[in-house]
Formats: sequence, structure tokens, C-alpha cells
Amino acid sequence: MRVSDFKPRPVAGRHQPVIALVGCDGSGKSTVGTALLALLQAERPTAFCHLGKQAGNLERTLAPLPFIGPYVTGKARKENSRIQTGKKAGVLAAVSGFVLSMRRVFRFALMRCKHERGMAVLTDRYPQNSVPGPMDGPTLANLNRDGVLLRIFSRVERALYARMARFRPDVVIRLNVDLETALQRKPDHVSFKLARKIEDLARLDFSGAPIVDIDATEPLAQVLAQAEETVRKVLALYPRSGQGLAAQPRAGCLVSLVGCDGSGKSSISQSLVQHFSETRPTVYGYLGLGSGDLGRRIGALPLIGPALEKKLNGKAKKARTKGEKMPGLMTGLVLFVFSLVRLKRFLRVRRAVEKGFLVVTDRYPQMEIPGQCDGPGLSAAYSSNPLIRFLAWLERGIYRRIVAFRPDLVIRLNVDAETAHGRKPDHDLEALRIKAELMPQLNFNHAPLVEVDARQSYEAVRQDVLDILVRHGLV
Repeated sequence: MRVSDFKPRPVAGRHQPVIALVGCDGSGKSTVGTALLALLQAERPTAFCHLGKQAGNLERTLAPLPFIGPYVTGKARKENSRIQTGKKAGVLAAVSGFVLSMRRVFRFALMRCKHERGMAVLTDRYPQNSVPGPMDGPTLANLNRDGVLLRIFSRVERALYARMARFRPDVVIRLNVDLETALQRKPDHVSFKLARKIEDLARLDFSGAPIVDIDATEPLAQVLAQAEETVRKVLALYPRSGQGLAAQPRAGCLVSLVGCDGSGKSSISQSLVQHFSETRPTVYGYLGLGSGDLGRRIGALPLIGPALEKKLNGKAKKARTKGEKMPGLMTGLVLFVFSLVRLKRFLRVRRAVEKGFLVVTDRYPQMEIPGQCDGPGLSAAYSSNPLIRFLAWLERGIYRRIVAFRPDLVIRLNVDAETAHGRKPDHDLEALRIKAELMPQLNFNHAPLVEVDARQSYEAVRQDVLDILVRHGLV
């Protein structure tokens, strides 16, 4: 639609707008984005978020470097030739495509966090799930390659993109440009790739979000005038805010139960939710990975189960042991996917707290001890693989974001390994001893913390926890 036809509507439950700027390379996104950001920041706190994969920028940055530059350029040319001829994609193309998609997922999660803190958001690009390929769609679904693992990771990627696409912007400003103009502005870009992006861009609907089309071949002053008019229409729907939500008191309350397996975290946290739901809105949040339970379910499979569980446990033990070598790229990818699942669970918990719920969580992530007790999974073992090291860097960013949102109270249920093993006989005793030893060392980013002797009976521990919550004025 044209700017004159655009009649925005506020999104239910949203305090500040989300405005997406999309277009082919050479359409002027950066120039227009800079002008719109200045307009937005003049009246309210605004975050500018780049939601692209930036694979092309990475290639062009590395190309001038000695030694590595010619190698990267050669690989890029081979990949471009493969795409044009429709040949089968290599393993490196699939792995790098998935990693870059996860980078986009991470950036999107950071964008959501900033928006939930009360900031307006302006994005350069926006993920979509309708057209796989270079125009900010899923990567693996666009590759000419088959295999069980690729299908699994492709399903994971599509699910993540579907989730991102459901969070619709208030408006999408689409900058349309023809191939000739795009090539004049970006002479270092590949012609057939730009043509593909221009074709795909016209097909996108961004899950029904309002789309304002602007002819980016017009003079810059006209393009800016149309874009700024669109933004002002959206801003009129949302009141100005001198402060983000982060500066305001929490609407709800977050209580986290932590402890070794067998300390009673799950039973007591679920019991607390049931108890307090009678008097106030209360929800339960699980912030573990669930990898141990998954391994035990695999072990219960007939014939291959026990052997497969033993092999997976061996790889997991190496991955979480400091000084050991990370057992392969696939292990690293799986651990990173588990961390993304944890991030998704955390965001759900955070939203509930900010909506005024009392949230009781089973576990809470920490950054003090990697590999154990809900710490980062990729930072304990070492790896010389640059992809794993890059994923570990991304993962640490995820955990920094999580631990910055401190619980109002952490209740640590202390139990010795033998008692825990008596309650969880299917768990490894050595692993329980390590967890029981490490758990008292954690401070959870210096959140308020109290200790409970979980060796007592279930009823006694539950009553102790209830008394603590009353004493701290949380219920």
C-alpha cells in the first residue's frame, strides 16, 4: 500500500512500536534507517537492531586479508556457481547456513528483550518464514541437499523462524528498487543474487503485518519524506516514554528453586504454583535443558537404547568437563540448540513476570561455572573449531542476558549426593556428587538467596519454603 493509504492500528499489549525496514541490497536501507533512527530517538528511547545474517558483509570484510582472503573468495565463487547451476550443497554450506541463522535468532531475541524493556524498535531487515532463501528466510530449506540430520536441523530452523515471524511489526517499510539501480549502488554485489532478492521481496507478506511500499529509485528526499510520514503515523498510536520498563518496578515476582537433582525442586515448585494459584495469578517455569531426561528416555528404547545412551552420556560428560576436548561439531550444535531452547523458556518466564504473575521456576541459569549446574554448555570443554568457538561466544551472550534478569529470591535446596541418589536411583552417583559440591558455590549474579536443608521430608521442606516466602514479603 502507499503511505497515504496506511492507517495503523496499535498491537494489543504492546507499549512501544516495532518498525521494520526491508529491501534488497542497494535500496537505501542504511541511509533511510539512519534518518528514521534520529527521528525516533528525538522523542523516545529507541533501539536499532540489524536482523540480517550479514554473510555477504563477512565475505567482503575477509576478502582483502592476506592468506585467508583468497581462500574465502574462492569458496564464495564456488558457492555462487553451485547456486546458479543447482548443484548439491556441501556440508560446509549447510553448517555455516545454520550457524548464521542461529545468529539471526540470537539477534532477534536481543531485540525482543529491548522491546520488552520499554524501548521502541527499528529493524534493518525482518525474518520471515514464507519464502526460504536470501531474503531473510530459512536457509536450510533453500539448499539442494538431503539427509536425516539436515531434515532435523531444517525443522528446528523453520520452527524458530515461524516463532519470529509471529511477532509482527507495527509496520513494514518496503523499499523497492530495480536490478539496474541496485547494481549501480552496489557494484561489488553478485547480479543474480540481487535479482533473486528483488523477486522474493515482492512475494513477502510478513505474516499479515501492514506493508508500506516506497519506490527507492526516487530522489532521496522523497523517499525519506514518505518513510518519516509512515513512522509518525505509528508513533501517534503509542505514548511517549521518558523511561523504559527496565527502570520501573516489576509488575510480578520471580522465585527460583535451585539445587542438585533429587533435592525436590520440581515437586516443591509445582506444589507452590498450585498453592498460590488459588489467591493470585501464578505460573510454573522450567529453566533446565531436559537433556538428562531425554537421554534416559533414549536408554529405554529396545535393543539400541542402552548402548546409545552410554555413547551420548560419554560425549555429554566430555563437553561439560573443563580441560576436555569438545567431542565434535555435531555435539556443539546440539548443545547450542539446547541453549536456544533455554532462552525461549526464559523469555516466556520474563514475559509472565512483567505481566504481573508470580513465577516459580525449577532451576535458574548461571554463568559462574560453565558446563555444570545450568551454566553455559559450550564454555567448559575446549575446541579449536572456529564454528564451535563462535557458537560458544553467542551462547555466553545469551547467558549474560538471562542472568542480568535476577530473581527476586533464589531458594537453594541443599542435599548430599547419597540422599539425592536414593531419591533418583537412575541418575549417575558421580554426576550427583559433582553437582552437590558445586551448587553451594553459586551466587546467581548476587540475587537474594536463602538456604534450605532438603534432606528433610518433603512436607518439612515445603513448609520451610512457604515460611521463607512469607518472611520476605513475596506472598
